[in-house]
Amino acid sequence: MIPLFRVIKPGVYGTIQDAGRPGFRRFGMPISGPMDEQAFHLGMKIMNNNGKESALELFLGGLTLEVLSDHRIAITGADLTVSIDGIEAPMWKSFYIRKDQTIRFTKPATGGIAYIIPEGGFCSPKVLDSQSVYPKGLIGGPVRKDEILYANIPIKNRCNSGMRVEDIPTYSNDVTVELWDSPHMHLFRKESVQTFFNATYTMRGGDRMGYFLNGPALEFEASGDIISEATQFGTIQVPTNGQPIILMADAQTVGGYATIGKVVNKDLPKIAQLRTGGTIRFVQRI
Repeated sequence: MIPLFRVIKPGVYGTIQDAGRPGFRRFGMPISGPMDEQAFHLGMKIMNNNGKESALELFLGGLTLEVLSDHRIAITGADLTVSIDGIEAPMWKSFYIRKDQTIRFTKPATGGIAYIIPEGGFCSPKVLDSQSVYPKGLIGGPVRKDEILYANIPIKNRCNSGMRVEDIPTYSNDVTVELWDSPHMHLFRKESVQTFFNATYTMRGGDRMGYFLNGPALEFEASGDIISEATQFGTIQVPTNGQPIILMADAQTVGGYATIGKVVNKDLPKIAQLRTGGTIRFVQRI
């Protein structure tokens, strides 16, 4: 266990996340894990980690870290305007950091969520075989001022690596995503469903549990209440006000609202990286 960072400023919201805790949904425990699995796993490959290690997931910026030990890291995901001692830091490649340096993430240029991935991952307590923080389940919490973050191992790999520019994901605050149809389509008025698939919705806020949208309200034939059933990352619930909610990584495992569809897995990173005010259009997966 190597002291790696001291948190000078905790930023908007930062948590330790690994690949999550599958196998416990029947007990009401979500998988959690990274909001943007693509950026997380690409970072793990860059660091030559095995994918089971943890990263620090950061929303929107504001984080300042003091480096406590020489180490090797990669930063992937959103461009949150990161610098080291005032000099722009590289992204999507591994690089060395030195004791007493200061790393700052100021504000998002593109996307909304970044990952800081040390060689060997972070060292933190495991619950149900996972380090993933899930505050709503009383499993850990966001990073705090003066908290010490530990790396699992000292530097072992002396070779740096990175991604080709053409392979690096790009992020937009205006996205189109595909949906699998829900079995509840018959509960909505047909003209309302047609409007939904021809409209643009705006993200009005949210967190790791769900993103809330504003746009043309979906209308029910009678009622949108259903017997509670399983949900998953990407399920789109429709409460009584008709405004969709996209369930995210920490969402509840069952719900009693009718659903309009499920975002296809390949498009989940597009949703995760949206910022408040971003726009979404939905198309049916054929």
